[in-house]
Amino acid sequence: MATPAFRILCIGETWLGSDARASFAALQRLGQSTQVLDESHYVTNKWRGTIGKGLRKIFRPLLVNQLSRDVLRSINEFKPHCLFVFKGNWVHPSILQSCRDQSVIAINYYPDVSFLSHGPYIPRSLPLYDHVFSTKTYGVGDMKTQLHIQKASFLEPGYDPELHQPVQLTEAERKIYGCDVVFIGTWSRKKEALLSALRHQLPAIDLKIWGCQWGKSRSPNLGASIVGREVTGADYTRAIRGSSICLGLLSEAGKGSSSGDLITARTFQIPACGAFMLHERNSEVRRYFEEDREAAFFETPEELAQKVRHYLDHPAERERIAAHGLDRSLRDGYAIDGRMKVVLDWLGQRLNGASAH
Repeated sequence: MATPAFRILCIGETWLGSDARASFAALQRLGQSTQVLDESHYVTNKWRGTIGKGLRKIFRPLLVNQLSRDVLRSINEFKPHCLFVFKGNWVHPSILQSCRDQSVIAINYYPDVSFLSHGPYIPRSLPLYDHVFSTKTYGVGDMKTQLHIQKASFLEPGYDPELHQPVQLTEAERKIYGCDVVFIGTWSRKKEALLSALRHQLPAIDLKIWGCQWGKSRSPNLGASIVGREVTGADYTRAIRGSSICLGLLSEAGKGSSSGDLITARTFQIPACGAFMLHERNSEVRRYFEEDREAAFFETPEELAQKVRHYLDHPAERERIAAHGLDRSLRDGYAIDGRMKVVLDWLGQRLNGASAH
């Protein structure tokens, strides 16, 4: 059965490679009429340093107010069935109240570990949505405990089929991205400790670390591995494809969260690129990929080093697992399109229920 077409007003970042952009593009591929407001055009995180942070703090209320005015104008002109917000750091509660007043259904797709670490508006706004889809299984319980949200459910992240695919690298690209082991992601103490332990046990491996905030690392043995910048869009895919082993390291618990990450968007993006994934082991990730057939897993720093050594020494086994991981991703529909189909099914049921009354 074809998915009904709705008018959906989207709020979220639109840089190439962002999960928000991937979600909005999936809605369009599923036949929806969308308008998009990019939060980062209003409140940017590009103003860094002491002066930049000070300016952001001064001007933030004015910029948030401008976003709110533009959202309300779009609601009046576009007349959407639904407001679809990806995370929504700067979505003021007044926007949700206006949606309620005008019978616009408001949905949030929330991707982070914590609801309390990303600005002042999220804890105030999340309870006002008609439904919140959390990419964390534990997030549903955390929302209920912390924010008294009852209308929430778990919905996995997914890979972007426009970006995450088995591209072939040129020789020039291999010189940039080629390595034995890669980790792509934002710094945290836990990730630093794991990678430092890996480097200590296997000092000869070619390790690359891409991502934000790695200037905080205090591990001397990681200095040569830290590239010092993030990779996004097609470069993110190239960095995954350039490695023999791509690590799935998970964030620790955040402010108020009952757990650290168990899966992330990276969990699905790496296999979709046809790359070999070595991921932290837990019961949740093993629902999606069969161990030692579609992905490899580890629990301790010692096991991480042992698995890296084994799979570097056994390229045929590594390539076979990567191929099975890609097949599983395609067969079981791990793309973001399948996740957005769940959102649209919920929206259709909600609108049909409203019209029945």
